[in-house]
Amino acid sequence: MGFLAVYCVGFAVFGIYRYLTLDPSISRLGIRTDLPWHYPLFITHIYTAVVSIVLAWIQVWPWFRARHPRAHRIVGRWYFFAGVFPSAALAIPAALLTVSGPDVRLALLAMDACWIITMICGYRTARQRKFGEHRKWMLRNVAMTTSTVTLRPLNIILVETGMSYEQAYASATWGAVLGHLLFVEWYLLRPKKKRRPVPGRRS
Repeated sequence: MGFLAVYCVGFAVFGIYRYLTLDPSISRLGIRTDLPWHYPLFITHIYTAVVSIVLAWIQVWPWFRARHPRAHRIVGRWYFFAGVFPSAALAIPAALLTVSGPDVRLALLAMDACWIITMICGYRTARQRKFGEHRKWMLRNVAMTTSTVTLRPLNIILVETGMSYEQAYASATWGAVLGHLLFVEWYLLRPKKKRRPVPGRRS
């Protein structure tokens, strides 16, 4: 959990500093100059995504959930309503307006579709008090939330291998999404270790 916390919070700090000045000229991604509202839309998507990334690791921290269930629910509401819900909704037009080409557009839309599906399922199972299923869907949703963290170093690595920026960005997005989902499904389906009884202790 410590590694995941550093992974999320560190990326959030690194990722948002370029957007604190609200200067579109220093944006990492291309902004449509013919659409004045593109940058405000994009910056709102970024800010809400940062909220979801900063809070993601807390949502899947078993100790925090077990010891502080009320705080877990409060953080969950912030995670959903100030982070994932608005950011995922804004990710659709942000992907459609990307200047990085059709391959990147398709990859971003696929990532967002997975994010939205896991988000809806995670929220619904919590409302239905199906907490076992809720935890599984939240693991999948957090995997999608953090996939945007993983795609950045993957993108850099692929560019260094000689790929064009567009090819590298699309490949890194697909790699992050599929890699994170496969890891979570392995984690959920892996054989559970049986606890050995403690000598002298009644079961």
